[in-house]
Amino acid sequence: MHSIIIYIFLFISYLFFSWGLYSKTWTDLESEKEVKVYGSERSAKFEASNIFYDIENWTDHYSVRALGLYRYYDYPKAKTKSVFPFYYHIQSKSDNREYKRILNVNRTKENDSLDQSFYPLVFWGKDTNSNYLTAIPLFFSKTNDTNSKLGFPVIPLLYYHSRNTSGANKNHYTRFLTLLHMEVNEKKGLHEFSFFPLVYYSKENYLFFPLFLFYQSYRSNDNEYWLGPIYFSNDKAKEERLFIGFPFLAHYRAPGKELDLVFPLYLNYSDSEEDYHINLLWYTKTNSANVNLASNDGKVYVDFDFGILYNLVGYSQRTKVLNGNLDPKNTKSLEIENPKLVKKREFNRENSDSFIGYNLLFGIFSYERADSKRHIRLLPLAWFTWDETSEDNVVLLPPFFPIWFSYQSNDLEYKVLFPLYGKQKDIDSEFHAYLLNVYLTEDHKKNNRKERSYLWPLVNVYESDVDSGHRFLPFYIHRNESREKYKTTNTYTLLSLYQQTTGPSSAHTEFLFWPLWISYEDRNPSHSERERTVWVTPFFYRNMKESRTRTNVLWLVDWEWYQDDVIRTSSKTKSTENIQSKESLSHLLVFPFYKTDSSFSVIPFSFNHWDRDSFTTFTFLNYLKWERTGHYYNFLYLIESENTESDYRFRSLGDLLWSFKKEPSRVNRMTFLWLGYDDRSYKTIYNFFPIVRTADAEKEKSRLYGPFLYYLFDSEEEKTELMLAGLGYYHNKSKTDNQYSTYILLGALYQEKTEIERGYVKRGSLWGWLWEYQTEDNGYEKFSILKLFSYTKETDGTKKIMGMSI
Repeated sequence: MHSIIIYIFLFISYLFFSWGLYSKTWTDLESEKEVKVYGSERSAKFEASNIFYDIENWTDHYSVRALGLYRYYDYPKAKTKSVFPFYYHIQSKSDNREYKRILNVNRTKENDSLDQSFYPLVFWGKDTNSNYLTAIPLFFSKTNDTNSKLGFPVIPLLYYHSRNTSGANKNHYTRFLTLLHMEVNEKKGLHEFSFFPLVYYSKENYLFFPLFLFYQSYRSNDNEYWLGPIYFSNDKAKEERLFIGFPFLAHYRAPGKELDLVFPLYLNYSDSEEDYHINLLWYTKTNSANVNLASNDGKVYVDFDFGILYNLVGYSQRTKVLNGNLDPKNTKSLEIENPKLVKKREFNRENSDSFIGYNLLFGIFSYERADSKRHIRLLPLAWFTWDETSEDNVVLLPPFFPIWFSYQSNDLEYKVLFPLYGKQKDIDSEFHAYLLNVYLTEDHKKNNRKERSYLWPLVNVYESDVDSGHRFLPFYIHRNESREKYKTTNTYTLLSLYQQTTGPSSAHTEFLFWPLWISYEDRNPSHSERERTVWVTPFFYRNMKESRTRTNVLWLVDWEWYQDDVIRTSSKTKSTENIQSKESLSHLLVFPFYKTDSSFSVIPFSFNHWDRDSFTTFTFLNYLKWERTGHYYNFLYLIESENTESDYRFRSLGDLLWSFKKEPSRVNRMTFLWLGYDDRSYKTIYNFFPIVRTADAEKEKSRLYGPFLYYLFDSEEEKTELMLAGLGYYHNKSKTDNQYSTYILLGALYQEKTEIERGYVKRGSLWGWLWEYQTEDNGYEKFSILKLFSYTKETDGTKKIMGMSI
């Protein structure tokens, strides 16, 4: 009990007094007091020096030191005054720096800042625009022109509050424990909030509910929303907008691209090269007719739009009513092109002076006339475009409503008998459409591709030299592809996926059924054995190879069988008769028990492994590894034993408590605590302290006798001798520069010391207070008794007694 009280007293004393004994320092101010002055230089700069006090007085330097307790310095950079250990004060002469301590009360001033403390409990201070207060362990606070902070206790932090007090945008931040946090703005209100791990909220950025799979992010140029299969994003900087209702709905807009999808009934897609429109929803809206005025390059147009049942019948027209000012630079050059097929229209109403357009049956049939150019398309045929000013063979009957359209040349043919028949033919391909999209044929010379569609695009069959397939949307899609060395088969349904790839000597098959996530994979590569995997997530897993099979149930039960080749030999002839395969259990896991043919474990308490020549176990903190050539044992490093072919070790706490090491022909180490014998490759130590300790190395040696009665260290660089731990006798000599110092009774009886500068030698007793004799190579001599009577011979030959010339 008494020892505990002593420890508590020492700890409190350290907190309240030890730190206070050391002053606040600035290196540039303190360094000028560290210059060493001795011998003739000291005689010239000190007007008085004795056992009681020293007075220094020379250019810009004045100091008084009395009885080792009081010190006063007035040097070029600072003034310092101290009474050890109660008071310390230092003040700079060149700037506004000052430090003062009275016991454990500290005050530091530097420029415009002021820091004070009652160490180690209370700290407070201020700067030009801030102040702080910390009371350990109760609370801490800090305030400046723009922010104030408060928290308690100091450790652990249970509550924290920060308030922004600048301008009109004042913000309050609060955190309770590590679970709850909120930010309140006087203009925006509650704009950030979190309660771990349930909700994260920011009014300007995000809202996130991890347990409900909900996320919302809002920024000035980028917005995102996510709720399970629903996702929406809007990037205003890129003018990009996306909405997904996985896997059936999609809406996308970006510069030059548009996509609308209601899988598998509706598709509208357009980019810089292509545009497609498929509508099987027969969605209707109110009939509409619009008339607008438009202008372009000073010209004024009247635009008219009319629609019935969402493009069941659609009509669009533009009429020019005012020419405006004609500028020759802006006049379009008339380029006459031959009729051709294009995937995307090359002109529209916005870049035409005169325009008329029709579309029927939700865009399946379209016809457009812009100035002298024409477009016509019968889905799924491509757009046919021509110029009436060109000399072509276009037949259009009647001209205002194209029931019959025909064009034929040497390398292009395009015919439409709406709504019964359509034909498109060029040098590479030929298309036929009957009753709009009821029946469609396609023939391509490339790869001899033939394709047939029924109620396009729902039912389709195709084949060629490199691929084949068929589909029945939205239920079924099947594809076969042949490349140089590989053949691929893909089959997709609403709930499954099947893929197969075969090569000259390999095959790969995958199957997935979702949302139950049942999968099957079969790999048969040429360079390794066949592998098959079955997953019924998360209940069942099996991986099968030719040499092994692994099975897992509910992650808790797992086992694996493998094929082990057994070589049988004849007992008479000793020759190999045959090789037989034996099925063996690789491992078995029934949690927490785990077993293999060479190990057994109880997770996490015991792990054991063995083979023909070794055994390893880790059970209840004991570790043992045994081999024919030796062993290793460890129990928390308290007991450690190791035996190898070259040596044997037995130790505790890494050689600290005891250590024993033996080689075949000798004992290298035998110690208990610090006692014993240690023969290393570079040093031999006999340690029986406090009786004797010796150490011998190639270029150094040391000797210690008794409890620090005598110590010797001798090397190529230095030699040191001590008696009574240096209290009785101390001698150190540097062999490189022949400098030495000698002390008897710590210098009380006798001391002798050299300095390499000016050949300085100092001798004396009682640290120079009883008597002291100093000499230098420049002729300087000084002899003093009790620091009161002194005789000095200066470098110029002047002699002084007690500082007075004679």
